[in-house]
Amino acid sequence: MKYWDMAKACMTSQQEIAYTINDTLAKNPEVSGQEKESSSFICNTLEKAGMPVERALAGIQYAFRAEAVKSTAAGAPKLAILCEYDALPNIGHGCGHSASGSVSVLAALTLHELNKELLAQGQSGLPMNVDIIGTPDEELTGGKIDLVNAGVFNDYDFAIMVHMEGVETRANSDFLALDDYRIVFHEKPAHAAGEPWNGVNALNGMQLALNAIDMLRQQVRPEVRIGYYVVAGGRASNIIPDYAEFECCIRHTDRTYLDTVVAKVMNCVAGAALATGTTYEITQYGHKFDNMAWNETGTELINRVLTELDFPHVTGRPTDLGSSDIGNVSKVCPAFHPNLRLKGDPKVCHTKEFAAAMLEPTIKQTITEGAQLITKTLLTLMEEPQVLADIKAEFDRTVKH
Repeated sequence: MKYWDMAKACMTSQQEIAYTINDTLAKNPEVSGQEKESSSFICNTLEKAGMPVERALAGIQYAFRAEAVKSTAAGAPKLAILCEYDALPNIGHGCGHSASGSVSVLAALTLHELNKELLAQGQSGLPMNVDIIGTPDEELTGGKIDLVNAGVFNDYDFAIMVHMEGVETRANSDFLALDDYRIVFHEKPAHAAGEPWNGVNALNGMQLALNAIDMLRQQVRPEVRIGYYVVAGGRASNIIPDYAEFECCIRHTDRTYLDTVVAKVMNCVAGAALATGTTYEITQYGHKFDNMAWNETGTELINRVLTELDFPHVTGRPTDLGSSDIGNVSKVCPAFHPNLRLKGDPKVCHTKEFAAAMLEPTIKQTITEGAQLITKTLLTLMEEPQVLADIKAEFDRTVKH
């Protein structure tokens, strides 16, 4: 590659900064929506490197955008590096965002330094714009969706981030659409022995709703996932419960079909309330997460880069799926979410073991490898603009059709 050797040298000069970010975030985890110090530390680092930084991007607390590369080419494409930094309650960085965010920062610093060196040599600099966008609150309500709704990604041609993984490296992730709800049943308390006939049991309403939802499972497509847990179901066995609450998470590979399943779940709730004489209220918990818009052309590019970097990886479309707010980003611009395996024994994401791995010595190599993957992918797009054109053509054909 034309720029790769220079990029590697730039990365070497910046990698200790990224390691410090990971170490700081891993030791001081901030949960979703509370990433005040994490966001500030990253923004300060980017500003110190000479990047213009917009804090509270689109009015969203702890979101930011920094200009890593400002191309001098007229009408140059815009590429985005996404940066996550929120942690999990009681676990810390059990999803690895301290490291994945550091990967994004290192890639942005590398491209920023490379562009400065090219300009200093009298060259025209890199031919595409590159921004790093800080995206808070992925783990809870989906902060990227706030940015999508604000139109932040509308004029980007490509977005990428690397996520930590405990088992395998893949060029891209596939995600399920997701809706999450808190459902509360109300009614009338009474003494459970002395006068139960004068009460109306909110717990009965919830139990019947959950039974109906369980029965619904056999009448939906096999890709549907419905999970729930009981938040509240009464306070004493001698009181007819006047309050019961559960949380219900519903997922599917396609947003349109998911909406039909959600409607059936709501019918289960309404029917249970009618049958038990209770009342209910439903609150959407967080944003509606969209499924990932899969882009085969871009995924094959990242597979190619993984091969060129000699990183062992698994090909093909994944089948064990979760959900992420990057799915919503993928509906407005081509977006990619490669996974990079941690060193050592296999690990399970969202565990304290995974969080502890963020402070193991080997995490430094993983951060560098992740930054190499992002940097080489974006440089390939710059050196082979037809690949970006093909990625956008597939996006237009499959998502905007």
